[in-house]
Amino acid sequence: MTFQRYGARRYGNGDIVHVPFVRAGNWVFGTGLRAVRPDGLGDPDVLRPDRPLGAPPRAQREAQAIFDTMRRHLEEAGSGMDRVARLDQYYPDAGCVDPYHVARKRALAGQVAPSTSVIVDRLLNLDVSMDVQVMAATADSGYRAQQAGTGKLNVPRTSGYAPCLRMGDMIFVAGQLARDAGGNLAAEARVPDGQMWNGTRIKLETDYLVEKRLLPALDAAGSRPDLVLKAQVYLSHGEDLPAFWQAWSRAFGGRVPPTTVVPVRHPAFGTRDATLEVNLVAAHESAAARVRDIDCDVFLPGADMLPARVFDGVLFVAGLMGIEDGGLCAGARVAASAPFYDDPVHAQMRDILDKAAAIFAAAGTDLGRVTRALHFHSDLGDFRRGYMAWDPALRGAGLPFSAIQVADPLFLAGGAVILDLWGYAP
Repeated sequence: MTFQRYGARRYGNGDIVHVPFVRAGNWVFGTGLRAVRPDGLGDPDVLRPDRPLGAPPRAQREAQAIFDTMRRHLEEAGSGMDRVARLDQYYPDAGCVDPYHVARKRALAGQVAPSTSVIVDRLLNLDVSMDVQVMAATADSGYRAQQAGTGKLNVPRTSGYAPCLRMGDMIFVAGQLARDAGGNLAAEARVPDGQMWNGTRIKLETDYLVEKRLLPALDAAGSRPDLVLKAQVYLSHGEDLPAFWQAWSRAFGGRVPPTTVVPVRHPAFGTRDATLEVNLVAAHESAAARVRDIDCDVFLPGADMLPARVFDGVLFVAGLMGIEDGGLCAGARVAASAPFYDDPVHAQMRDILDKAAAIFAAAGTDLGRVTRALHFHSDLGDFRRGYMAWDPALRGAGLPFSAIQVADPLFLAGGAVILDLWGYAP
């Protein structure tokens, strides 16, 4: 089956090659989409720094440029805007979200796929307003979007996205918050007002989100928890991770699907009081027999988590960190008395990529078939050091990557990067 890269661009000194679009079997992935020129610098014709009062707002112009690029490359790869199954957006400023929504609705003719929007610290370009990811089905697949959950799951009126969508036998659930019908954090999802303890806040929020948001979404689309292929979790209080994981593991009966957990700064979501957002990809119940679990001996942030799952040729990988035995990997432990011989960022990324190679091999594929690589950094100043840990041949061919600066620390002191990987396993 097809695996092809599109739109390769060289950034910086020319040794960072970004491949914004990849076709892999029945799917097309777009990663790291920003309003930039082919050299990776912000496009002045879009940003118009000398015309700050120009209309439409800059964020809307950027979004329009991104969707123009998206449309062109999706069509080149044998897909189209009517086959978009999922969108993810990262913004350094919440004020950019609504202008983006205006452009998104127009570009997708009002049929907005399940979406997740998160406020982050920094993007690779300091003068742009958003970084967008897309996943779409190919025309050859014959898949058509079928919305589910509309009218059952509330979404913000201005965003207009589908809360849940079926494309082929894959189910996409938009980023969900523990909010009530009014869009506020539900009373059952927080410790009662005026009380210092009466349940653990993050457990209450997680339990509500699972029971009232995720499970109804899966059910509406014809899926269930044991068929979840991947989850992305954003926590705005990183210290909540242990308690969150207890609730998350319980929701899956102690067999957690591949999950990436990313710490972000509070507030980070559309509901200001929310401290947790989760999106899902799952298989339809009619296709349960085609879900393939990938197990291998790698150290993960959660001991009860599957390293990966394969479905419809897509390899869904758990979030990876350079850790072992509950702390940093050995290569990242720098002696305080001699700190100048080691590069802990490179060591963490090398450890991550060794784990990734083992997972891909267990799935019958290799890192040459990565379809998306999201680097979440505590400091984007470390990006190049981590990026150079990738195999030179892979870097030369180009990687479908983006890099986002999120909260510091990444759950433990010295943690520099979390890698969220997707791949192709035909």
